[in-house]
Amino acid sequence: MRIKILQIFFTTLFVLVGAWLYHLQIIKGPFYNNLSSRNSIRLLNIAAPRGNIYDRFGKLVAGNTLSFGVFIIPQEVDDIDAEMEKLAGILGVSKSGLERNYKRNRTASFAPCELIRGVSKKTAILIEESRLEMPGVLVKEIPFRNYYYNASFSHVVGYIGEIDQLELELLKPYGYNIKDLIGKDGVERFCDRILRGKNGGMQIQVDNRGRQVKVMSYRRPKSGRDVYLTLDAGLQKVVYNLFNGQRGAAIFMDPHNGEILSLISSPSYDPNEPLLKAMRSEDSPLLNRAIMGVYPPGSIFKLVTSIAALESKSIRPDTGFVCVGKFNIGKDQFDCWNKDGHGYVDLEKAIAWSCNVYFYHTALLTGADKISKYAILFGLGRKTGIELFGESNGFVPSKEWKRAEKKEIWYPGDTANFSIGQGDLLVTPLQIARMVSSIANGGALIKPHVLKRVGYADAADVKIETLKVAKENIDVVRRGMRKVIEDPDGTGNRAASGIVSISAKTGTVQVGPGIMPHGWFVGFAPSENPKICFVVFLENAGSGGDAPAEIAKLALEYWFREHKNDKKI
Repeated sequence: MRIKILQIFFTTLFVLVGAWLYHLQIIKGPFYNNLSSRNSIRLLNIAAPRGNIYDRFGKLVAGNTLSFGVFIIPQEVDDIDAEMEKLAGILGVSKSGLERNYKRNRTASFAPCELIRGVSKKTAILIEESRLEMPGVLVKEIPFRNYYYNASFSHVVGYIGEIDQLELELLKPYGYNIKDLIGKDGVERFCDRILRGKNGGMQIQVDNRGRQVKVMSYRRPKSGRDVYLTLDAGLQKVVYNLFNGQRGAAIFMDPHNGEILSLISSPSYDPNEPLLKAMRSEDSPLLNRAIMGVYPPGSIFKLVTSIAALESKSIRPDTGFVCVGKFNIGKDQFDCWNKDGHGYVDLEKAIAWSCNVYFYHTALLTGADKISKYAILFGLGRKTGIELFGESNGFVPSKEWKRAEKKEIWYPGDTANFSIGQGDLLVTPLQIARMVSSIANGGALIKPHVLKRVGYADAADVKIETLKVAKENIDVVRRGMRKVIEDPDGTGNRAASGIVSISAKTGTVQVGPGIMPHGWFVGFAPSENPKICFVVFLENAGSGGDAPAEIAKLALEYWFREHKNDKKI
């Protein structure tokens, strides 16, 4: 009985299998043979619109403008040569250029191949009116990245470009494809995966000649998310215009939370234009001097020397020295910038008048190791961690470094030069902004940042490190910085303002015989309750108390006028 049941079961199973094979091979065979031999499935990528970039007040900085592009669908064209000829005539471009683009961009006979973009609306209409004479040619609206403030935001926002081979190899696991447009610098690069969104696509059935048969499925692209910066577009534009193309950098920052209100590197470049001219320029407009450029700080470093000396109890606030315009260390003479001398000077006057001789005395009492220690404590010699690529470390020298790298001993003259920001010491303008903010806020080292939020989500990466520095010592330095502006002989009194009280320090860096020095002007405002700190640096522009001080004053007056009704100011 059991054997009979098994025989019936297997007989039935074989009948069913045979019937299914007959259905597949005999009845449906021609259909599947046609699909496999003549047709296949292709995927057509649809790029997602890129997210916008706004300033802190919601002003559009970078966004997408609809422009027109001309495409051709190879499978729909009988005479490609004739159509290229007609198109070249309408567009006013060379036929050879269109052919080059066709060869470079063609992927499949069913896929629209881009020939040219940035076509005017008038020309797009002319092409549309000629569609009957040019089958396969179509005009499409394509998003064009527009940078609304041109060159003034370029070193923060950056630009986009087509992915290269090395980038593709690194990013392909994250969904990037050939010909994708990606962020190449600045926030466009740092936030690329946020801004680019998620591409859509179509599944297309094509025949054995690659011609489209039908659309099988469609997935809508998802727009990228918007990014909001900490920058104030109005202040950014004002500072950029004040530079008027002079080489240098400027940073204006909230000293309490590290928000960058303005970051300028000059000269700059317009990301709306081709970058070839900028690449060839001797002024290096692609270099972000605010974070990449490293320079001797000159006399602005006297702020660090002052705190190192006070903290180590090498001097007191009322400690004084006599300046006669020069100072001898062994057989070597070290000059003060005032050849006639400053006379008897205490610490606050030394900061106000920028007396070199006072700091030569102070440095020898303090020692190079202590000065190096406090330079590093205040963030020099290391990256700040800002959300921009290419930041430099800068460099803080030490006795150990000189012995190990130069095979030389550290001389007292090295300490004297170190104390006034000369020698091997190198800093970035952003590091100085961070250092000054620590004095302005009473001793907190804050990470600078340019991202405020992504969509409605807070994106600020606020990191605060409380420095082990006595408040009374910082207060002494702050009083000296106020006298830089308010003392009749202060080196920065050109920046005295009737709108806001300013505390500052000037720096003038000698860079070689017969070469104009670099100029620094750094500080904060208001003096009593700082709301903004600043760094203005100009290459080969003379004294820090001249042009840099004037730029800082005008920018600060603009900002405080604009925000006079803001209760937070």
